[in-house]
Amino acid sequence: MRSFLQDNFAPEAAADLETDIELRFPDNSVFCDVRGGVLSFPQIAEAELVLYFDSQDQAQRLFSGEDDVVEAFMHGQIRSNGHLIWVFKTFAAFSKNQQGT
Repeated sequence: MRSFLQDNFAPEAAADLETDIELRFPDNSVFCDVRGGVLSFPQIAEAELVLYFDSQDQAQRLFSGEDDVVEAFMHGQIRSNGHLIWVFKTFAAFSKNQQGT
């Protein structure tokens, strides 16, 4: 999942996102931090923004644009711990391949 996030990270789309993020799956989590358009993977136990997914495959389909984020959110297929604006900024931050860059 880390390599997927690195490959799809769009620094210009992440310029104003300043938070640590947990991608939580049923059996594990991946933590990352986005600040000033820079992606890192800190060793932390909890994050300010938590996105809940059924699987890593589902997360990859949503980040890649294969599945629609708004539709998935509206149907309860993904959840967050709040911070709705950050949720959509996070998806934009990992949309490099959708932007054609």
